[in-house]
Amino acid sequence: ESARNADIPAQDAYANVYDAYIAPGKLRESPPVLGAASAAKDLAEMLRGKKRGENSAGYKDPGLDPFFRKRLECLRTFLNQYTDSRSKTYGHWGASALQTAVGLGRGRYCVRTMCQMARQFIHDRTVLPVNPFGDWNESLLVNEGLSSGLQLFLQEEPDNITPERVKVYLDRPEVREEYGITAGISLRTARRYLRALGYRYGMPTKGQYVDGHERPDVVYERDHKYIPKLKKLSERMRFYDRDGHPVFGPYHNGRRVVVWYHDESIFYAHDRKRPRWYHPNASKLNQKGDGHSLMVSDYVSIDFGWSPTSLDGRRTAR
Repeated sequence: ESARNADIPAQDAYANVYDAYIAPGKLRESPPVLGAASAAKDLAEMLRGKKRGENSAGYKDPGLDPFFRKRLECLRTFLNQYTDSRSKTYGHWGASALQTAVGLGRGRYCVRTMCQMARQFIHDRTVLPVNPFGDWNESLLVNEGLSSGLQLFLQEEPDNITPERVKVYLDRPEVREEYGITAGISLRTARRYLRALGYRYGMPTKGQYVDGHERPDVVYERDHKYIPKLKKLSERMRFYDRDGHPVFGPYHNGRRVVVWYHDESIFYAHDRKRPRWYHPNASKLNQKGDGHSLMVSDYVSIDFGWSPTSLDGRRTAR
């Protein structure tokens, strides 16, 4: 028994046990024991809950979530170690924090966190632990100001939207200082941010060119003249099955109609671009491409194919 007691340090030995865990400074000053005891009493009341009634011996469930309750119980244990005269670490702030952390199976980070939380609670009872559930993976983009600034930065070069540029913006000293960003992000996170902003990686769609297809006069001409005329002519047109064989049948008035369609294609030097990040809802370009262009105009028929441009009939405009 005496050998076992010899391994237990005396109360005074706990006075400097916190030296290895914290640098010299204000945090080495222990809070008053009376103030800490009052805080421990308030913590006990918060964990116990309110009384069910004036003449009732029971208490209402405080409705604390497990995370919040566990943090408050840790703080109460810590302050009891510090303020209870029966404690081996009575009156020794750092030693009480260390003993509490050892009992919880924790390390120096727990010691520092408990000391910080306890000091805050002693000073202000409204400063309580916050349950971070669901916030560990919270994106920086939840800040509307940061999100708007990033989108404006990306739109400065709409053809060069990359995850690297997202990193460049978030690494700016003024951005870090304004939004309290303490660490950088990886390229994988930058790609997730681009997707969260609505960007997609691939070949951007060109959309419909602005050439008057939906003008009222064009729509009227198409629906009331062109399509009815084409349907009437289809009664004397030749059709083909899925295998490309002609489907023979009687023609109205005995005359066959061959319809030739005019085709016009414009090929631009920059039409074939590499996949990139683009926003599906971005405004479409009115032009079909950039760079030098080549226009190919031709006629095509379902019966004879492309019209020949040479005398021997072997060459077409395409």
